[in-house]
Amino acid sequence: MGYLEGLLRALRPAFTREATFAWFVVALAGVVTRQEVYGVSSIVRALSLAPVYYPALLHFFHSTAWTAERLYPHWEDWLIRQPVVEAAAGRVVLLGDHTKQPKDGRRMPGVTTLHQDSETSSKPSFFRGHHWGCLSLLGQAHGQRFALPLWAEIHLDDSSDSRATRLVNIAGQIGLRWGRPLFLVLDAFFAVGPVFAAAAATQGALHILTRAKKNVVAYRQPPPPRPHQKGRRRVYGRKLQLMKLFDTRPQDFRSAEAVVYQKKETVRYLVLDLLWKPVKGLVRFILIETSRGRIILMSSDLTLEPLLALSLYTARVRIESLFASVKNLLGGLAYHFWSKYLAPVSRRPRRGSQPAPVSSRPDRTANTLAAIQKFMALHLIVLGALQLMAALFGDVVRDQARCWLRTPGGAVPSDFVTRTALANLLLANIRVLAKNPVIALIRRRQITPEKTAEKKVARKRRAA
Repeated sequence: MGYLEGLLRALRPAFTREATFAWFVVALAGVVTRQEVYGVSSIVRALSLAPVYYPALLHFFHSTAWTAERLYPHWEDWLIRQPVVEAAAGRVVLLGDHTKQPKDGRRMPGVTTLHQDSETSSKPSFFRGHHWGCLSLLGQAHGQRFALPLWAEIHLDDSSDSRATRLVNIAGQIGLRWGRPLFLVLDAFFAVGPVFAAAAATQGALHILTRAKKNVVAYRQPPPPRPHQKGRRRVYGRKLQLMKLFDTRPQDFRSAEAVVYQKKETVRYLVLDLLWKPVKGLVRFILIETSRGRIILMSSDLTLEPLLALSLYTARVRIESLFASVKNLLGGLAYHFWSKYLAPVSRRPRRGSQPAPVSSRPDRTANTLAAIQKFMALHLIVLGALQLMAALFGDVVRDQARCWLRTPGGAVPSDFVTRTALANLLLANIRVLAKNPVIALIRRRQITPEKTAEKKVARKRRAA
């Protein structure tokens, strides 16, 4: 509880009003303790709040006294000071990715037609929903890696940045605030020229590591011109189809022991610094063959060691676990905010570009979109707090959880176990009327305002 109170004190400057911060604490406790994810009403049921406070909880997410953009920097400052942050070659490691959430709301802002391009079969080829971009901070404790949620945002079609470069620009701003160099690890969707160009604009403060597409080609340095040769000098040398090098140049590969997804094995690798046309400059290509297949990694850092690059890229899968916990454990994407001022649109996906639905009150509709962003920010902070508690207080978490597991985890408890432990602690403190700030805020909202006013009148009569 002391660690949780320290986190909340660090986040307090993000709120311009004391009442708004109080509702943030109540909502955070409700997200931890609720057993079902039926929107804001589940928070009311989980904490046994007075039903009259349900509209107040809705107004909290629409309040202008706080924004996700103001909250994230305070959360980032808290995270970077934690002892579990992992660094590689003197750089903090960030993981970035996108996730798509189907939404059928006809009046929900930001909903567009999306194409299913992931490996899961739970979504159709085309559907309506929100396209989220997310950044996380790589942490490690007791030999286990995890992705600490850092930032998330709905990517809109009318944004000046593309969905690929938006993550890079935000990561660059975070590194600038921290004053520390960064590695940003991405998947093959980001293996495009604008992403590397955005990283180059940071003057080396941010380096990209991503997986190349299977049809990637690169070029050697051009040969020096012959004396008195006429014409423009060659910009690119010999063209190489990198996937074919695994078979045509096996003698150039080196062997080494490496850990691939927590299993030690022998891998073969080849490092080449080649010219890549989308950036018109040098990129480090690392060809690696493991028991899981062949992979080509790309990096803007021309000094990156191949085994370190493999270790960082295999850690990228932790952001997928982050998405799973936010969606399935906490229900962070089970929001139902909609705007009555927005013209209803069809639920049927449409091909091609479509005009944005018209709103009679654009300011109110934008406020609804901001409420969705704040709802997600709340759940990301809850998940990050659970991960930090599991890494720092593993034994205490297991004692407080008091839940049976058929296959217990390692030294770091899972997000489910940690959430169970914190929920048990919060509910036990509420029952015994423990004297701490979090419980006091919740207890005041378990009583209707009418009863509070009656108690004040009774106290005044007794005093008289």
